[in-house]
Amino acid sequence: MKVVYCLNTIHFLGGIQRVIIAKANALSEIQGITVYIFVTDNKEGLLVDSLSEKVNIINLDVNYYSDDWKSKWHLVVGGLIKRFRHEVKLKSVLKEINPDIVISVGQYEKYFLPNIKGAWSTIREFHYAKICRSSYASSLIERFCAMIFDYIDFKLSPQKYDKVIALTHEDKDNNWKGYNNVTVIPNPICIKEDKVSSLSSKTIIAAGRLDKQKNFDSLIRAYKMVFDKHADWILEIYGEGSLRHNLENQIKELGLQNNVFLKGYTNDIQKHMSEASIFALSSIHEGFGMVIIEAMACGLPVVSYSCPCGPKDIITEDKDGYIVPVNDELKLAERICFLIEHPDKRIEMGKAAKKASEKYRIENIIPIWIDLFNDLIESRKNK
Repeated sequence: MKVVYCLNTIHFLGGIQRVIIAKANALSEIQGITVYIFVTDNKEGLLVDSLSEKVNIINLDVNYYSDDWKSKWHLVVGGLIKRFRHEVKLKSVLKEINPDIVISVGQYEKYFLPNIKGAWSTIREFHYAKICRSSYASSLIERFCAMIFDYIDFKLSPQKYDKVIALTHEDKDNNWKGYNNVTVIPNPICIKEDKVSSLSSKTIIAAGRLDKQKNFDSLIRAYKMVFDKHADWILEIYGEGSLRHNLENQIKELGLQNNVFLKGYTNDIQKHMSEASIFALSSIHEGFGMVIIEAMACGLPVVSYSCPCGPKDIITEDKDGYIVPVNDELKLAERICFLIEHPDKRIEMGKAAKKASEKYRIENIIPIWIDLFNDLIESRKNK
């Protein structure tokens, strides 16, 4: 069996890259499966420390992000010429390899991959929530563009794929009604070793890009209410992004410089989670919420906004965490305070969180993918 993943780049390890590399590595260890990753851009080179030598990397050398893409003609150069070049090169390599399964992770290839005909089955993975574009749109033109691209992404394009993969049942139930080619397969947790917290430190932890989606300004306001009751507890936020300066100003204005820390990017979030006692998620939307299961794998109870999509699939209320309405900062603070004030409950929920995370371990997720691959191959044989 030959399996191809298509994405833009692996020269940095974002969420999508980490998940694809973890799955590719695991599949490549199975006898009879050959795995390829096709990339369009890799300015920093093709070497990624976490990628197995058994995984075949093919650089299509389209270079969407080269300097000429920054010109005033970038929409023409990047959107038309380079996309055409991408399609031609992708078609050529697929014909040469003749794989059984080709998977789009939702980047540039997502719109034209099904148009390349061959003996393979096509799969589209969705790694973001349907409200993603609209949440970032601030002008009328941006909202209109978001509506158009959402229609293409969630109505037109998926019908052309043999299978569409949603990461949560919430996403499938809300956004994919009427489609019979949609299957739910959650992301696998990408952990190297078990690091479990003792839940004894007076630390609340959060992680993610410092941008609008992660809504850390709301978390900081909620923490201010926690601070008023429990000034000996601190909040650590790991990640970088465009809103760092804004958040730094907010922390100063609230007088929290000694208790709220923007810790920057880390390549070992597990270590820091295992040194904390509560995980908080304040996002307005998620594609899945990988950080939730990473935190749970470290034995942390989770307090989360009920954003689409992820928390409601992953967290069991009052067992391994709490879910509160989005932007209900008072309720978020109350739940955090409850865990601070009830250490026995915190420990009980931490143990339950650790156990709940096990179903997302990669050794439990990969067999689901293999069953899907085999079903698609068998179905194509019978056509």
